[in-house]
Amino acid sequence: MKTLLTILFAASIIIAQNNVTLLSNLNQYPSAGYNDIWGYVDGSGNEYALLGVQIGTSIVNVTVPTNPVQVAFIPGPNSIWRDIKVHSTYAYIVTEGTSTGRGLQIVDLSQLPATATLVNTIETWFTRAHNIYIDNGYAYVIGTNNGGGMHILDLSNPVNPTRTFYYTGSNYIHDVYVWNDTVAAAAEDSYDLISVSNKFSPQLISVSMSLPGIYAHSGWMTEDKRYFVGTEEFNARDITVWDLADRTSWNLTVPTWQMPGASSYVHNLFILGNYAHISYYTSGYVVLDISDPSNPQLAGQYDTYPQNNGGTYNGAWGCYPYLPSGNILVSDISTGLYVLKFNGSIPVELSSFTAEVIGGSVNLKWTTSSEKNNQGFEVQRKIDNEFYTIGFVEGNGTSTEINDYSFIDRSVTSGKYYYRLKQVDFDGKTSFSDEVEVEVTNAVSFILSQNYPNPFNPSTNIKFSVPTSGYVNLSIYNVVGEKVGEIVNDILPEGKYSMTFDANNLPSGIYIAKLSAGNINHSIKMTLIK
Repeated sequence: MKTLLTILFAASIIIAQNNVTLLSNLNQYPSAGYNDIWGYVDGSGNEYALLGVQIGTSIVNVTVPTNPVQVAFIPGPNSIWRDIKVHSTYAYIVTEGTSTGRGLQIVDLSQLPATATLVNTIETWFTRAHNIYIDNGYAYVIGTNNGGGMHILDLSNPVNPTRTFYYTGSNYIHDVYVWNDTVAAAAEDSYDLISVSNKFSPQLISVSMSLPGIYAHSGWMTEDKRYFVGTEEFNARDITVWDLADRTSWNLTVPTWQMPGASSYVHNLFILGNYAHISYYTSGYVVLDISDPSNPQLAGQYDTYPQNNGGTYNGAWGCYPYLPSGNILVSDISTGLYVLKFNGSIPVELSSFTAEVIGGSVNLKWTTSSEKNNQGFEVQRKIDNEFYTIGFVEGNGTSTEINDYSFIDRSVTSGKYYYRLKQVDFDGKTSFSDEVEVEVTNAVSFILSQNYPNPFNPSTNIKFSVPTSGYVNLSIYNVVGEKVGEIVNDILPEGKYSMTFDANNLPSGIYIAKLSAGNINHSIKMTLIK
């Protein structure tokens, strides 16, 4: 039997259920009702819930998790369905509603915590949509009014996106998960894998088998990108697990997982580390331990709908487990926003991860609030849409203190770069951080500048820069090609350098400074006048 829990408008009372603690509940629009939810963190580290309401989108500051406060409300078409995702400092909102504000709403979040502003509404390609997913600067919009295909939108201009393609090679697509230019699409009778490496010409890779009674609703990839954990909304199987080690075939590993002792429908699922965080309608918020993907285990639950566990579309609609604080956001259809804390065993709690360009290099910094059995972090950079390890930083084992880490990537040129951390336990278990993006606009180039002063007597300064670490030679020659001096002959890290050339023992004349690194050679003429 469930215990009926009455929660006031903004409860700050802390109540625990199964391994999950309630920090607060905000029910600001009880007569309207709620739908999906997403999260956002501003430049100052403040955390927000982007809460779908049937009449718009509520933006709630949850930095103090026991005291959530709405800071902005974006009106929208009245609809049971609303979906929200974030790119840079913008929120992108779609809905099935067709009244004022229909289509794609774009909201500027850069003014938070003061306010947020609707900056554009676009209905060029669709007037209603069921879901949206954003990855690597592209939005994928599905379940639109002109069919069940997938619109691919380029967000290079975040306020005025452009469409690259409308894909219709699958059945009706209800939801997608996207990584490394690959789409896992929940397409009614099957899950489909689609390559979007060419955003103007997506290609179908593979299709799962159709299972009796299943409706492929949504899903998420495990962090090693091997297993897809799918959800179906009709209580036939609830959760399935598919092995995608071979991208050309879907190997069914777990044919069904359902809530013990309940007939509730599953809705949406998100994976962080070794846990799947699930909005499970009348069973509320549910956590599965998927450290062994072939054998999911119930790890936690907080019931936002204590009336019953029946098969109705009430209770938890969505959840968001990716805030740096570790707090979980849950949206309940009737009772609004829940801020929860999952009390499971998290080996490393990563509270921040940032990338910054300094002096032509990328400086990565991250902070942990606690660590357990932490061997360290592999630093990974995306190269040709795949992540590769470029360094390793040792961890602090087991610690309850705040620990700061850093890593410098010197091997960059101008362009955008994406990084993530692969945390490694001493027992070999791993988990991945979210990606961070940084753009290098003034990377160091291979340059040999004209010496100064010139003419000179008897010394002059020679400045040069090298874009990558490697062997560098800077030598001085007379006009007949004889080497008369060697300033540098060593392995140098990427950077800018200033060297002094002293010609006190040389006669007046023209001299050549030659800088060599790999197959690149630059030279300058210098005039010595005594």
